[in-house]
Amino acid sequence: MIGFETLLLVVILSVISALVYMIIGILPGTDETATMAPIALALLIAGLDPILVLAWFMASIVAFKTADAIPVALAGIPGGVMAVPQVPDAVEAKRAGKADVILRKGITSSMIAGFVALILVLVLAFYLKPLGDFLNTKDVVYGVSVPRWFWLLMAGLLVLALTSRNRLLALLTIPAFAILIQGLRLAYEKTVIISFFLGITVGPLVIELLEVLSGYARDRVRRGYLNVRLEPVSSIPLNPLRHLSREELGHVLLWSPITSILAMVMSPVGLTILVGDLLKGLKRNPLEASILAYTVRDGVKNATYIGGLLIPLLVIGAPTGPMSAGPGLPFFTEIRGVVPAKYIVANYSYPEIALTLLLSTAVAVLVVYPMLIRYSRKLTLLVFKTIPAESLYGLFLAIVVLLAYYDAGLRGVLGVFIVSIVSGILWRNGVSLGVLFMTLVAAPTLFAFIKLI
Repeated sequence: MIGFETLLLVVILSVISALVYMIIGILPGTDETATMAPIALALLIAGLDPILVLAWFMASIVAFKTADAIPVALAGIPGGVMAVPQVPDAVEAKRAGKADVILRKGITSSMIAGFVALILVLVLAFYLKPLGDFLNTKDVVYGVSVPRWFWLLMAGLLVLALTSRNRLLALLTIPAFAILIQGLRLAYEKTVIISFFLGITVGPLVIELLEVLSGYARDRVRRGYLNVRLEPVSSIPLNPLRHLSREELGHVLLWSPITSILAMVMSPVGLTILVGDLLKGLKRNPLEASILAYTVRDGVKNATYIGGLLIPLLVIGAPTGPMSAGPGLPFFTEIRGVVPAKYIVANYSYPEIALTLLLSTAVAVLVVYPMLIRYSRKLTLLVFKTIPAESLYGLFLAIVVLLAYYDAGLRGVLGVFIVSIVSGILWRNGVSLGVLFMTLVAAPTLFAFIKLI
């Protein structure tokens, strides 16, 4: 039973989480899995009630996925893998002097999409709960034990592969990457997920870094601070409807619920790429296309993270997609004999869970939205005149190495290095990173089938 004291703790933790992850999101070079999963895991290990950790996590999603619009919109620097698809559109808008305009559009889109996705997911999950046992049931197919949700994952994986820029390579990548992942796990003598997620995430960055260090691409090295040209504005209203056109708002309201459901098994970054590319095809003017795609993609980022965590948590009780098997993995990991996701569903009623999620989201919005909207221009100049992106990239890579070493020592570091190089090369050649994330989740079952050939 959730009492007043618990609700008060939900509010306090949500405020702290929103402030912390707003700062983290503003800094370029940070990553979702590296910053969200470890803290959630630490709170669970410390013995904090899983429902309170879930409130913390929801606030962190809202704050992080909103604030990471700043480094992308204003300098084209991705804060994490979810922001990578927005970089070309941000650069196009920045050239036209609309950097802070798309920043406010992205922030507003993210907030609206978050609420829409959360309400839809809560309603949908309530009616889908009876399907949880069915989807978790394992069937024996040619001697391989396969959970039924695996087929949903495979369907989404094939869709992403077929919508990649290089379809053939993406399709061939699926079995090959599964073999690589399972081979490394055999070398580790344990199942590893989070550090492999990070390896895929830093793939594009590692490739560019190696090119620069080898002298192959030193002409692309940035020297000095970027010039940020901002479009003059007389005032910045807080009303979210003042920042979005009717067309933009309509697409946010359409795509945020759709992608939040698909994220149960599909890659959030893959969905973000797919939706943005579809919308860009609707516009002939490159600038208009980039602004529309950037705005809606920012909403899709938030929606997919919410749906990708809550549907597996509330309905299935198992990590069925890249979000639940990546940043949200601590909720599906057994800690002191208890799986947090199952504990939450077993010990709290559905209305209590829904109230906690709605409250934490509302608190995060009230903390983050006014600050980011009202001070977006000042934050723009502050970030690019005082914070060197290169140092944050170094910090990010250091976190990846640390987690990889924690997973499997030196073998873990070498394994993640291999995964990052392969991921970066595949990404450079037209394979969506979403394909790699989803293959990582499906790898054990895929490898079992491959061994039958």
